[in-house]
Amino acid sequence: MLGIEPGSVVITDTALDSFFKPQFEQVILDNVVVRSTELDKDLAEELLNCSKEIHDFPTMIGHTMCTYDFYEGQGRLDGALCSFSSEKKLEYLKRAYNAGVRNIEMESTVFAAMCGLCGLKAAVVCVTLLNRLEGDQITVPHEVLLEYQRRPQQLISIFIKKRLGLYNQNKLLDNAFFFSN
Repeated sequence: MLGIEPGSVVITDTALDSFFKPQFEQVILDNVVVRSTELDKDLAEELLNCSKEIHDFPTMIGHTMCTYDFYEGQGRLDGALCSFSSEKKLEYLKRAYNAGVRNIEMESTVFAAMCGLCGLKAAVVCVTLLNRLEGDQITVPHEVLLEYQRRPQQLISIFIKKRLGLYNQNKLLDNAFFFSN
């Protein structure tokens, strides 16, 4: 999503807030509780190793920035409200890129914080739809978007099969049952 090819898969190592901090702030009663959003690094590496079995698309480990909304929070110029210029947007997104952000969405900080709080090993795997440094609008055809959305599923299916001892590197099993339209 930031500075990478559309259709790339990003395995999140850390979910960042809009200030590029690895934290989730939650109000509990009248107290602000701050929780870590670090994800399991070994799990991220294991997923990256699984991606080496798939040569159809790039996969990388990077940070995911989590925002409160899809438009202004993510620096979009195409929403109903916009209180900043194109120059300010690009400046912010470049700072995000320099902070290691490769993906932007709205769920990862709470997911990472809650999994960490519960002692669960967790990962976030996303596919990028466009390079936000080049624009806000998705311009690829619907069929391409459908293929993009299958990419994280392909990666996770290999991971699961390897964990279950069902993966045969020489004979890739048909993953069609994961991808019904």
